[in-house]
Amino acid sequence: MDKRKLIRTKSYFLTDGRTINVKIYQKSNNRGMTCRINYGEVEMYVSSYSKDKDIDKLFLRAVNKPHFRGCIIDRPFMKDDTYFYMLGKKKYITRDIKFRNSDTFFYVPKTVKDPLTIYKKKYLEFLHDEVVKIGKMMGKDLSAYKIRTGLYLSYYGVCFPKKEQFKFDYRTFAYSKEIIDALIIHEVSHLYSTHHDNRFYTIVKTYCPDYDRLDRMLKQGKFEGELDYAL
Repeated sequence: MDKRKLIRTKSYFLTDGRTINVKIYQKSNNRGMTCRINYGEVEMYVSSYSKDKDIDKLFLRAVNKPHFRGCIIDRPFMKDDTYFYMLGKKKYITRDIKFRNSDTFFYVPKTVKDPLTIYKKKYLEFLHDEVVKIGKMMGKDLSAYKIRTGLYLSYYGVCFPKKEQFKFDYRTFAYSKEIIDALIIHEVSHLYSTHHDNRFYTIVKTYCPDYDRLDRMLKQGKFEGELDYAL
């Protein structure tokens, strides 16, 4: 469930002719302003004291930062009651059972009010199989580990070795299997090394030699495998 407080959506016009619709949320501590580019769209977090002119300045500064160069900023992972991105493919939501096995549509039974319920369930099923498979490849039996999904603002995935638990943001289901596997390898590697040090990344790249490129695509919101942009 998305517990963020959406204040409004604001449209910005870029110099290249595009119109970007930005969701503006209230910060939980009601202090300052931040701008994030996540999962193919821009998100802004502001306080109730933030002025429009300052919000506009922050947006323009953020989208022009070198750190955000190459990021997708106008393609969210989902549009309510219209589509989802799933495993790198755009799937249109349908309630028609005859499209249940279609590669183009995402079937949601008429008895289910929120399509996200089915989306997260499918991701959990995918993750359980994929985590166990990758764990076995990396010398770990993860069949008893708990896997959770949710909307997380500070990480894509996280590992809790003592709890034998992994958590993944359900929006990462939008990416290709190759990118999700890189994310899983990252989290499983924490069972060998807690910190993001040289030893940790040696383990990650042993099992995922193309990790740097895939991690960059994850951060840039490239669900559909667009050409990579090297920072």
